[in-house]
Amino acid sequence: MTTTLAPTPVLAALKLASSYHGDVGERLYQAIAADFPESLLRRPALLVASARATAEDLDRLLTDAGFTGTHELRHRAGRETGRRLAEPDLSFTDRAGETGGRLALRRVLRHEQANLAETLHALQANGALELAAQAIIGGRRRWVLGDLKSTGYAALLATDLSRALRDVHQIQPTSSSAVAALTDAHPDDVLIAFSFRSYSRLTLALAREFHALGCVVVALTDDYSSPIGEVADHVLPINTGSESATHSPTAVVAVGHILASLAAAGAKGATRRAQRRGEAERRLQCYLEAVDQAEAVDQPGAGA
Repeated sequence: MTTTLAPTPVLAALKLASSYHGDVGERLYQAIAADFPESLLRRPALLVASARATAEDLDRLLTDAGFTGTHELRHRAGRETGRRLAEPDLSFTDRAGETGGRLALRRVLRHEQANLAETLHALQANGALELAAQAIIGGRRRWVLGDLKSTGYAALLATDLSRALRDVHQIQPTSSSAVAALTDAHPDDVLIAFSFRSYSRLTLALAREFHALGCVVVALTDDYSSPIGEVADHVLPINTGSESATHSPTAVVAVGHILASLAAAGAKGATRRAQRRGEAERRLQCYLEAVDQAEAVDQPGAGA
């Protein structure tokens, strides 16, 4: 006697949705259900090809079944089956070379929007952003560090913070710059460090030294369990999942900007300092333009 297993909630939702899409819906359902949940480890392009369907067909099926996309489908399927379903190697083309085009763009945008929404919702819910901003405001000096791809994030955050706060210093990811920063650092200072896989050894070492000195360490990283979390006073976990081979910068840049905005909003005299800075930049720009014009006139042959 054989026992027929009841379909999982995920399969039940997909089965119901497939009934609204005729033969193509049934083929997509069968392709997913055939070796569920292992079928979700395949790239979506291969899955739809095996069902003789299109990516639009899959999108419509998932939407009618109540899923925002393959990412949510994979997450919910893994949760109900007790499996960890890793993201497949997603590509903008399938093996036949057919371009994803607008579909690929929609998929990437949806993925980035989901990352950003998830990150901001979590940080807002637990108050981590406000606490980190207060720590930055209370620091005597603010040091900002990012290595590898995070060097750009550090530059953006340091620029934003400098518009409202004094004593903001970006530490360049070199040994000489790191030694100079540690030499000048004070226990009342704050270090804001970006640390993402594959976790720069320089960033981790410098964070440990600042922590040992008594400084507050604010870490923008990809998980509470990342190595820098061991020495950080404030951890801001950011969802950096991406459909490319490298981590996504979308949520990282957004969190950095929001952190700087909160610090500026809570700092005394921040508005006045930003106004003075803007005026100084305008005056300096006028001066540089005048110098450039004078040099152009003085060049041999000018006006000939």
